[in-house]
This record gives sequence, structure tokens and C-alpha cells, in this order.
Amino acid sequence: MSKRVIGLVLSLIGSLGIGVIAGQKFFLLFDKTVPAGSMTDLVRAGTHTAYLVSGVMFGLVIFAWTTAAAWLARFFPAAADTKAAAPGQPAK
Repeated sequence: MSKRVIGLVLSLIGSLGIGVIAGQKFFLLFDKTVPAGSMTDLVRAGTHTAYLVSGVMFGLVIFAWTTAAAWLARFFPAAADTKAAAPGQPAK
């Protein structure tokens, strides 16, 4: 397996992890704010699933942006260091 594939797989795993954690945190916030009397177990389970699926999609968006940024970075190299030239000498 090449280094590029390993890097993409690790980036995908990390991005999905961030997305799932975000989905779980948002569900916990939802669970704390919605009164228990207005929610059935079915609604609660469906909502939890919806938050986790949206977290996975969020992770895929993070992965796509990261991959696009890494791919585009090669077209915009860093500026070369220019040392100050001595007076009367041309800059390199």
C-alpha cells in the first residue's frame, strides 16, 4: 500500500471520527433540551440515528475539504525566501 493511500485512509478515519463525535454531542444537547414527556423511545432512537448519520456526512465533508486542500496546495507553492542583498548588489 502506498503512502498516499495510507494517508487518505487515515484522513478518512479521522474525519469520520470527528463527524461521529460531533453528531453524538449534538444529540446529547438535543436530549438535554427536549423534555422527556414530549418524546417517545421511537422518536428518541430515530433522532439519535439521524444525528449520527448527519455526523457521518459531516465527516465526509471534512474529508472532502481536506483532500481538496491537499490536492490544491501543490499548485500554490510557498514563496521562496529572498535574502536582503547588500547595498549595490542585485537581489538573488
